[in-house]
Amino acid sequence: MKRNYCLSLMLLALFGMSSPSSVKAADGENTPSSQSTQQAKKITGKVVDATGEPIIGASVLVKGTGTGAVTDIDGNFSVDVQQGSTLIISFVGYTSAEIKVGTGSVYNVTLADDTQALSEVVVTAMGIKKERKALGYAVQDVNSKELLKNKNANVINSLNGKIAGVNITQSGGSAGAGAQIVLRGGTSLERDNQPLFVVDGVIYDNSTAIGGDSGFDGMLRTASSFGNRVMDINPEDVENMSVLKGPAAAALYGSRAAAGVIVITTKKGNTDGTTEVTFNTRFTTSWVNRLPDMQDTYKRGQYNDLGNLETDWVMSSWGEKYKSGEKAYDNLENFFNNGASYDNTLTVSGGNKAGSYFLSISRFDQNGIVPNTGYDKTTFRFNGDRKYGNFTVAANVAFSVSNTDKTLTSSGLWDSDGKGGNGAMQAVYSWARSEDMARWINDDGSKYRIFQDLDPDNQNLVSDTDNPYWIINKNKMWDKTTRFTGSVAPSYKIADWLNVSYRAGIDRYTTNDYTYIAPGAAMKDIYQNGRLSTNDFTYEYLTSNLIITANQKVGDFDLGLMLGHSAEDTKVRRERRTGYDFITPDFPSFENIDQSTKQFQSYQSRKRLMGVFGEFRASYKNIAYLTVTGRNDWTSTLPVNNRSYFYPSVSGSFVFTELLPENEVLSFGKIRASWARVGKDTDAYATTTALWAPRTFLAGVGTGNSWTRGNPYLRPEITESTELGLEMRFFKGRLGFDFTYYTNDSKDQIVSPRLSQTNGYIMYSTNVGNVYNKGMELSITAIPVETKDWRWETTLNFAGNRGTVENLLQGMELLYVTDVQIGGVKAASVNNGNFMALTGNKWKRTDDGKVILDATTGLPTYTSNGTEFVGNREPNMSGGWNNTIQYKNWNLSMLWDFRFGGAIYNGTEYDLTVNGLSTRTQNRDKLEITGVVPDGTDANGNTIYKDATFTFEAGKNYDILNPDGTVKTARNGNQIIQDYYSNIYTKESSNFITKTNWMRLRSISLSYTFDKSLLAKTKFIKGCSINVTGNNLLLFTNYKGLDPENSVAGSGVTGSSSTGIDYCGVPSTASMSFGINLTF
Repeated sequence: MKRNYCLSLMLLALFGMSSPSSVKAADGENTPSSQSTQQAKKITGKVVDATGEPIIGASVLVKGTGTGAVTDIDGNFSVDVQQGSTLIISFVGYTSAEIKVGTGSVYNVTLADDTQALSEVVVTAMGIKKERKALGYAVQDVNSKELLKNKNANVINSLNGKIAGVNITQSGGSAGAGAQIVLRGGTSLERDNQPLFVVDGVIYDNSTAIGGDSGFDGMLRTASSFGNRVMDINPEDVENMSVLKGPAAAALYGSRAAAGVIVITTKKGNTDGTTEVTFNTRFTTSWVNRLPDMQDTYKRGQYNDLGNLETDWVMSSWGEKYKSGEKAYDNLENFFNNGASYDNTLTVSGGNKAGSYFLSISRFDQNGIVPNTGYDKTTFRFNGDRKYGNFTVAANVAFSVSNTDKTLTSSGLWDSDGKGGNGAMQAVYSWARSEDMARWINDDGSKYRIFQDLDPDNQNLVSDTDNPYWIINKNKMWDKTTRFTGSVAPSYKIADWLNVSYRAGIDRYTTNDYTYIAPGAAMKDIYQNGRLSTNDFTYEYLTSNLIITANQKVGDFDLGLMLGHSAEDTKVRRERRTGYDFITPDFPSFENIDQSTKQFQSYQSRKRLMGVFGEFRASYKNIAYLTVTGRNDWTSTLPVNNRSYFYPSVSGSFVFTELLPENEVLSFGKIRASWARVGKDTDAYATTTALWAPRTFLAGVGTGNSWTRGNPYLRPEITESTELGLEMRFFKGRLGFDFTYYTNDSKDQIVSPRLSQTNGYIMYSTNVGNVYNKGMELSITAIPVETKDWRWETTLNFAGNRGTVENLLQGMELLYVTDVQIGGVKAASVNNGNFMALTGNKWKRTDDGKVILDATTGLPTYTSNGTEFVGNREPNMSGGWNNTIQYKNWNLSMLWDFRFGGAIYNGTEYDLTVNGLSTRTQNRDKLEITGVVPDGTDANGNTIYKDATFTFEAGKNYDILNPDGTVKTARNGNQIIQDYYSNIYTKESSNFITKTNWMRLRSISLSYTFDKSLLAKTKFIKGCSINVTGNNLLLFTNYKGLDPENSVAGSGVTGSSSTGIDYCGVPSTASMSFGINLTF
């Protein structure tokens, strides 16, 4: 329904193009008489769309006069008019219609959809609405109707595949899991590369706080699932999401907008004098969409050098073969539940020409696919505005509370001795199939241990692997986020050409994290009597904006000027508590922990930013447009001499079709160009060197330098961007494309590389390095079918980005930007190489690529420093194909997205291989290794190699010889084969890397809207639609692991992130949803 657009957009329709639509007088008069009379008469009628649905708020204007009317909730209108006059009927999103008043007194009008009208005005920086043709940079938006076709609790996920150049990575299928979004590649080596979010004019924090950290309570990003904070928004409240991709589009937002901006506009009330109540409800069921294959031939155990089978304290599956009648349990598949979610939203909206209001309340409940996990969210929102002559005041307030019940997943807690336990998912993927994982507790309620007969007094728990069911049932992990946002925005129209507006806003939330490790966990001794940690994170952001705008027409020129001032104040506070060894069993409280085994930590930071900005706009007729902007910021985080920095932008467009004769083929053509420079400051206190809090050292109580040395000479990061674009439409908008080429050069990167500890510090903040991105985007839109009953709209988008790094510190060829290290593989940026690189280990090879074998053992030789470049995670191309097919009251929507290229490291398969569960280890009867071995040297001292093949068979004994022929060791074939797969095969990182392609049916939705005539019989239901939606139902890919859309450390990871690394995560889900939408 196109019935909830605000009045300002409705007025814009008055200036749209007019063309005839289907008009019919009720008395059968198809062509109204041209006879006129001076006597006014009352005529009535109804305005509907192509489906027969009434259009509320359509303008019915008597041409050449100020007389007119607005249609009511049923689309009806009445107006006094003279015979012979012309009526203009218009509404945003439809082609205007003109009818001449004849002798008839009733006129029913059907307005045809205008495929271009809604897209002609977009929301840009500072919430300013501009004509799309006036923009010299790329801006794409998605409206509420499109977002809700594949509605997701995390509104970011609803953008997937719909906008070129927008890359979204979901972090698995956990309840409440976050998602990461990046526009046109990353611009910072060690900063968050996600775009700035702005909701109703107020910057909205989208960070992913994990509460603790590895050094305090052992928490890691890989240890559990964490949500990004845009999840606090109810998707039903969103009217529009506008994506400002480049620095030129986002420059007015200042330092925080170097990575782009996503502007979210929430819904407003209608202005037709009526009150509307809606209720939307949806039920979703979900299930695991992909799991890895596992071998079902070999049981738990391992072989020693002599070929003896060992099963004590062994969890890996290198044992003997299953005997007839022995069962291989489906532990992995049986572990997961079917998920379910319930989503309900109630809204009340209304208003008149003097003001409007919108009120919503929602509740979302989700049960996760991992047992005992879930996510719920309650939201409240009020938006209102009121006009008093030339004075208008608008206000909005939103409140949300969300709760996540979760568990340890891909890892346990970090511990310096490597004894921090294991995650539930980590154990699920490695649990021997010869053991029933569902047996986790004894009849007496005590913990069941596979090796409890070997250790009846539980003295060796640290050698265990905790059963996943024990972890999810005994340990307790949750987080709770309470958030309040709001703003007040008065404005005054001083004159027709001059306006002043002000906005004050707040964004404040608190996240409470709780982690309880039950006594008896497989951790180091000191933690085996229980462990507890809590973390309180409070974020508060205050903002103030004053903007003066002036617009004036001078001859054929339209001129506009905007001047503004902004002030921001950001405060962060963390309160952490951790302790272990409960005095009284089963009483998790810090009061139940001795003072010597608990620790408290408090942290506060404050950051202030002030800026002045301006924009000058000029246009000539409807042909040429020019925009120049400038902003200067003063930040509290940089040294005094460098805290002020200025960044300009210039953009323009030329609509060349305005100079061409009107024709039936080329409807619109525009070229555009822009250049911009954007700055970015640093984190609070990066210029200062701090000391550790007093602690006990060998010599007594004292303090010392922290790990990081501050730099009082830091400069802001600078990103310069150039963009060129071409937009064309054909056949009256039935076919069109938008092509963009861009470059982004981010200089003076603020990084903290690891240094030699001889200078007293581990890291030192400095300006070094460039990140360079270049890419292309193409969006094609078409309406292949358009008849009275049928309409098919389709959009196809493609994007490709190439990110590279250069000018790192001398001798620093790699920069590890995350703590993600799986099987020797790391996420890294490579000097003079890829921004999204993978580094790892390689087998040693000759110049022609042959594997160099150890002549003594017959096994491949390898590097083990983890610094070899092994892949680029950035895809060659990504995109989406979106389709909407309308047949009368039926609507079918289908969204595909795809990706070609980009390396993914299958850490899950690595773990399966090490533990003998991978299908690639299934054939263990014989191992044949082919390569070369050294065979002397040539005259220049270069090693000569000869071909060699080594064969090992299970059950046979082999004497491994030294170069002089003496026996080095005797090894059994079973153990050699086992050692090859678990230790040698894994040293060739490329064995687990796939250059991945995929095509996914992201969503498919079928809806039906009931006829108004049928609903009228109920006397209280004004609108009703039902829908069924499938998400992630089909996936075609060459990747053999879990879902190829993966990020092992979740959302919010800085730098090049952990995208493209898959390791023992909660698998992604497919789902079906059933919903009903009611309007009263």
